[in-house]
Amino acid sequence: MNPLALPVPIEDPLVDRRMQRLSPSHTEELLAHVGEQWHTLVRTDNLLGPRHALGGVCTQLTILTALLRHVRSPFRDGSLRLAAKYAESAAWLYEDAGDLTASRLWTGRAMEWALEAGDRPMVAWTLFRRSQQAQTAGNGAQVVSLAEAACREQGNVAGPMLAAILQQQAHGLALDGAEVESHELLDRAREHATTDDAGDARSGHGAFCTPAYVEMQRGRIWLTLGRPERAVGAFQSAINDLSPTYQRDRGLAHAGLSIALAAEHEPEAAAFAAVQALTVAQDSGSTRIFSMVTSVAPQLARHAHLEPVAQFLAELDATSAV
Repeated sequence: MNPLALPVPIEDPLVDRRMQRLSPSHTEELLAHVGEQWHTLVRTDNLLGPRHALGGVCTQLTILTALLRHVRSPFRDGSLRLAAKYAESAAWLYEDAGDLTASRLWTGRAMEWALEAGDRPMVAWTLFRRSQQAQTAGNGAQVVSLAEAACREQGNVAGPMLAAILQQQAHGLALDGAEVESHELLDRAREHATTDDAGDARSGHGAFCTPAYVEMQRGRIWLTLGRPERAVGAFQSAINDLSPTYQRDRGLAHAGLSIALAAEHEPEAAAFAAVQALTVAQDSGSTRIFSMVTSVAPQLARHAHLEPVAQFLAELDATSAV
């Protein structure tokens, strides 16, 4: 299918005028309403994917950026904190949908607003997001350094945010080939992982970092370390245990499993996993999953005489992009 243009926040003079005229009571009510909507949009992303959540996030960012042009104390800090949450969400959604330029732009905006508000947990989370972006570029040293900075800013407080940061640091170590150290960090991350499976981030940043999520990342790290035979079990464990709420993560686990199985010369099983991942990529608009699925196609193409492989290649051929 043809890729669709991604929505973007806009400057709307009508919204700007409305924000300029808000009374204190209306400002308070607006912040409560938009704050509640954030949880709904986080859940939408987890259930359906970035393209289904990004429009709502951009709509709220249009409102919040207009509000920040006018709002003063005592509502400014709260407005900044909420705008930073939405900007960071936009950064993640753009990244998953394949627009890395927009992702970096909104990560920077989130960090700026968080710094202005003195919101140290959000500053830490934007450093975590920068570390993820460095991972995409394959820069292990920067992945580790940014994750360590996020830990310092976060204060090493036990909980799901720390779990997410620790597993991110593990990815950086894996890029440098540090097998033992990366898995030690994953074990620490698992100790701090949450059991929350509501998928709406009410328990805070990193609420997605469940034990099953850590195992999925363990599978990815085994792949980075060139150990696909170890990755298979980690991905299978994650798929078995991931909550149905986290459909996109299930797609990522299936995509990783297909890569590992292909490397282990199990083309039929790899094709079956790839089809599961491709379905999630099509439904969610996750370019990340689609890229992982397309990467395994050349290895499987030599086995096109096998029915599961032929089915996967046909479905992939009918899906030009997401």
